[in-house]
Amino acid sequence: MNLTDPILRHARMQPRSVALIEREQTMTYGELADRILRTAGYLAKLGIVRGDHVGLCLREDSQFIVVLLALARLGAIAVQIDSRSRPAERTRVVDAFPMRLALVTPESETGVNCPRVVLDAAWRSAIAATDRSSVAVEDWHAPVVVQASSGTTGLPKFSVATHYQYHFHMVSYLELMPPSRHRFLLIMPLYFSAGRLCCLTHLLRGDTLILYPAQCSAREIIEIVSRHKVTATFIVTSMVRELLALTDDHQPLLPSIEVLISGGAPLLADEKLETLRKVTPRFCEMYGAAAIGPMAALRANEIRERPTSVGRPFSFVDIEIVDDDDRALDAGATGHLRCRGPGLTLPAANSSRASAADFRNGWHYPGELASIDELGYIFLQGRKSEVIFQGGAKIFPSEVEAVLQAHETVVEAAVVGRTLSNNEQEVVAYVVANRPVTPGELLAHCRTRLTAFKVPREIQIVTELPRNASGKVDKRALINCT
Repeated sequence: MNLTDPILRHARMQPRSVALIEREQTMTYGELADRILRTAGYLAKLGIVRGDHVGLCLREDSQFIVVLLALARLGAIAVQIDSRSRPAERTRVVDAFPMRLALVTPESETGVNCPRVVLDAAWRSAIAATDRSSVAVEDWHAPVVVQASSGTTGLPKFSVATHYQYHFHMVSYLELMPPSRHRFLLIMPLYFSAGRLCCLTHLLRGDTLILYPAQCSAREIIEIVSRHKVTATFIVTSMVRELLALTDDHQPLLPSIEVLISGGAPLLADEKLETLRKVTPRFCEMYGAAAIGPMAALRANEIRERPTSVGRPFSFVDIEIVDDDDRALDAGATGHLRCRGPGLTLPAANSSRASAADFRNGWHYPGELASIDELGYIFLQGRKSEVIFQGGAKIFPSEVEAVLQAHETVVEAAVVGRTLSNNEQEVVAYVVANRPVTPGELLAHCRTRLTAFKVPREIQIVTELPRNASGKVDKRALINCT
């Protein structure tokens, strides 16, 4: 089976049903299928065959979706090159894979140093004049896309997903979706693995996809949800916070939405509870990794009971907490999180030793430290690379951050280790506050709640924390400025 088969089936059975809405223009499933097959035909003319790596340095629009699906039809492997990245970053991705060619927009050619085709007016004319391709790779285990981590602790790590593995990413995600047809608002960038997952899942199930992938503002989201009668959407944590800033206590901001999913980074416990009250009572949080897709979810009814958790694993995902020797730990103990399941991808063939080491004996180690309670709820304690070592003791930044965030003035906190000349580390905290507060007040607060060696050596009050493209706090940037 090929991932495009369900879309073509929808085109046969409901050709006039709306697949995409983009800038108020609609595309039916019949039109979508026609464009996929003609694009596959033209790519085949350009010499693209099964197993070829094809770079996509494109705008995040319907054309991107069509090209991605056309490549899947042919059995080629799509490699995302972020069109908003710097030329040097594009070069690193191109150098990492043997590209048959790259598809680019006129403004994104710089840094793509391989054979390339510009998607311009001539491209569109050629597609329209090309016959629909009859070629379809029906191998469930053929690679379809290169997945990349968000790179919070270094350069992105690449793994390759097959049609079969991608199917199970979708199966997990769909556990959060009510069974009815949806009008899904896509505001996640398509170069995010979560953005592609949402996009393809809703098209494969015959839903209507409303495209606004440029990450619109919170006020625009509210207006779009109302105007397009949106029933579901997925947003990053920073957008949840923007929505919360607009709320009052009278009624939820998105009363008609059937499911609102947040991901990318966990929200604070109070923020989750506030989102249920002020945005929608049908809110849930999803936790995942590019290499395996969605791993766990905390649903609305569970948020009230365990707001500090990221939820329990999906049906086809197995998660364990192990020690440094990969021995399983008891409930409540903190150790290395590892996961496995039919959706687990494999590292790219040219991955570094460090990347390959994240995949061992059928398990993936995403670098998280966590614990699991007796009912299977996962509690993240921070990334292994972020642990602060002081005098032989380990300090988990999440513990210090939780104490700081319990102070009434603190909106958000990030804790990192500053390396000293003797290779020891000291704790440094960065805090965003909602009203004036001094570092001394926060230090006094910490001293009453933390063991002495865990109390920050220094607290800096900042207006905002640096974030990467997926909305996660960029601790590497903080470490570089300590």
